[in-house]
Amino acid sequence: MEKLKKINLTQESTQFLMGLEKKGKSFNTVKNYRTDLNTFFKFLEQKKMSPEMNELTHQMLQEYDLFLEKNYNSPNSIRRRVQALRLFFDWLVIENKFSHNPIKKIVSSPKKVDIPRPLPFAHVLKLYQYLEQRVVESDELEKLISMRNLIVFHLIYGAGLKVSDIEALSQDHILPGKTIRVLISHPKRDPYTNPLPAGFIDLFTEYKNLLKEQMHKDNIEFDNILFNANPYKILKGGLSARGIEIILKEISKRLSITVTAKNLRQSCIFKWLNYNINDSIIKERMGVQPQYSLKPYHQLLSDEPEKYVYKEIEAKLAN
Repeated sequence: MEKLKKINLTQESTQFLMGLEKKGKSFNTVKNYRTDLNTFFKFLEQKKMSPEMNELTHQMLQEYDLFLEKNYNSPNSIRRRVQALRLFFDWLVIENKFSHNPIKKIVSSPKKVDIPRPLPFAHVLKLYQYLEQRVVESDELEKLISMRNLIVFHLIYGAGLKVSDIEALSQDHILPGKTIRVLISHPKRDPYTNPLPAGFIDLFTEYKNLLKEQMHKDNIEFDNILFNANPYKILKGGLSARGIEIILKEISKRLSITVTAKNLRQSCIFKWLNYNINDSIIKERMGVQPQYSLKPYHQLLSDEPEKYVYKEIEAKLAN
């Protein structure tokens, strides 16, 4: 087989990233690939190696492996950088610019499964009661904003959604019926639905009416469930993942507890386990692959069952 000519990997990475953009990958995804690939180019620079090559020797791969271990403490960080480089070389092989993918010889660091750190149920209840109180005590736009925040709570703790699932939801994604559900769409998988708490429909109906009135007052139109606003008017439809986290951070300061979308969602997972929902159904609701392990959740529930008794808010308040 004829040896391929040397190529400049730095230049080729630019073409690779442009290809990802054309395929519709998000700005953040492309940015992360660029950062991960630049780690490899930084390694070459430190070793005074030219990015022009047609092969990677076994010694170079070993040295890069040591470079990653020295510079990154997190196994997940190392694994991500190796994976980005592997995909880049897969592309080079497809483009007939490299004879084979040498990165397959690097053994990826095992993916670390974080120990769940859910929001304690007493804090979940405290958060809910605070949000409810704000709705009752507020008027006009402030009331609408308070209802929006309560809806965010129900979407995360009630239905287990990630902030990335929530930010672009439209009103058509809320599906009425015997059990009200929220439709979740992903570009790489089929849409699916998660159930919402029974009391959500009344809240959402009132919220939609108030939102329509405020949109008319502010001369703005959008289909999003959520919105961004200042104290005086709605600024635009939709609420970014960062915007949701900022809201939760501000509420955390007021209540002197630590609320994040992640720990609230983990609380929802424990809630589902307490209701004896099958693991496969929970994974479907989480939007993760079947091989994802819920073992850490089961272990904590087994070790300290009294600590992880989470319930639906309505069920707890009825007691």
